[in-house]
Amino acid sequence: MKRAALYIRVSTQEQALEGYSIDAQRDKLISFCSLKDWSIEDIYVDGGFSGTNMDRPQLQRLLSSLKNIDIILVYKLDRLSRSQKDILYLVEEKFLANNINFVSIMESFDTSSAFGKAMIGILAVFAQLERETIIERTKLGKERRAKEGHWNGGPAPIGYDLIDGKLIINEFEAIQIRKAFDLYRNHGQNKTAEILNEMGYKTKYGNWKGRSISRILSNPIYIGMVHYKDDIFRGNHKAIISEKEFNNIQEIIKSRSRPRRTNSKYLLGGLMWCGYCGARLKASFSTTGKKGKRFYYYVCYSVSKAPLHMVKDPDCKGHYWNMYDLEKIVLDQVKKYKFDRNKFIDEYHSSYNNTQINGFKEVNILENKVLNIQKQIDKLMTLFQLDKIPFDHISQRIGALYKEKHTLEEIIKKHLSNQNHRDSQIPLNTLLTIFNCFNLIWGEATIDEKKLILNKLIKKIVITDSVKIEWNI
Repeated sequence: MKRAALYIRVSTQEQALEGYSIDAQRDKLISFCSLKDWSIEDIYVDGGFSGTNMDRPQLQRLLSSLKNIDIILVYKLDRLSRSQKDILYLVEEKFLANNINFVSIMESFDTSSAFGKAMIGILAVFAQLERETIIERTKLGKERRAKEGHWNGGPAPIGYDLIDGKLIINEFEAIQIRKAFDLYRNHGQNKTAEILNEMGYKTKYGNWKGRSISRILSNPIYIGMVHYKDDIFRGNHKAIISEKEFNNIQEIIKSRSRPRRTNSKYLLGGLMWCGYCGARLKASFSTTGKKGKRFYYYVCYSVSKAPLHMVKDPDCKGHYWNMYDLEKIVLDQVKKYKFDRNKFIDEYHSSYNNTQINGFKEVNILENKVLNIQKQIDKLMTLFQLDKIPFDHISQRIGALYKEKHTLEEIIKKHLSNQNHRDSQIPLNTLLTIFNCFNLIWGEATIDEKKLILNKLIKKIVITDSVKIEWNI
């Protein structure tokens, strides 16, 4: 009597398909052996494993037991593998090389006949063709979904929950996303993550890490877009960050990735734009004469012709500016600038009030989350009192909820504390004194302090044949 080994495989998706379940395959294989009067040496079942590779525990166990087998029986060829290369390797190098015949019920052939040996190669080709067709259809389907603005699967990004296949803003995490973008303006990604953790924030995936910040800052999902391969499409979900803020952060990321000049003596770096072509102005120097005297200057990227991706107009009519001459022009305008004191005070208070309003919105979201957690705790306690839930289970769940509630309450306290003392950290009178005593402060400031002062006062400097300053005040 011939000894048969039955091999059964189902992938996760195939479990539910008729005729592919483990029990269905087992019943058919056992019945087939009974008709052929074969004894069953063993049954090998790989449940939930793909047929695209041979990294399957029961297949490997089968290969290690070939000396006790005369026939290997499967329900269908693709149960053994969906790879042409793997099928031919298994049948020719493992089974036939050890005088073991391979039989597939559905294809009605076995390798003990010449026809069966010929058919094995043909059917292996079709098994792989089917797999590649499925992959191609899946790719086309994902691309179409992306073009229609749908999320293409996978865990929901921080800031969103995945509900019925759609991305819905998680207000608590959205607060953290906005703070991450805001903090990055003055800090690196690791420091931003550290500050968020110190503030008590936590996402559905745990504590913040620097690499999480890095991924978030460059992810267009937060401006309402979806990404598929190298393309970006308008999504169906709501944005958390405005496109203007997102693009501004991308500029900051690019600028920080460029090599930086230490102890730079250029005061206006990063503030200047060419009024002719719209490109930025860069600071540089050239060496002249035998003694290597340096000439420091500012020039727009279009005029300098490098780097190419920064050039806006190769024919720009801008020109080189002597560093000292241009800085003197700007400083003269700063010293002569007369701001409307009353208007400044009104704008200061308006900005402060907007910050307060946004702060209270965040507090309101956090308080609602605390209220929801308390409702969950109350519900669990009710279930316990009605003997609907065991004590050890309820104790663990309530403990986790109380811990989350305490964390949120601490964040709320910090928010309220910051709002109550925000105006005392930089008093209005102090700001007015700085502006009124600019010459004195400028004379005592270091190079880095001077740069900081100019960045606070000036929004943008537009350079043509003249110099126009756009103020922050």
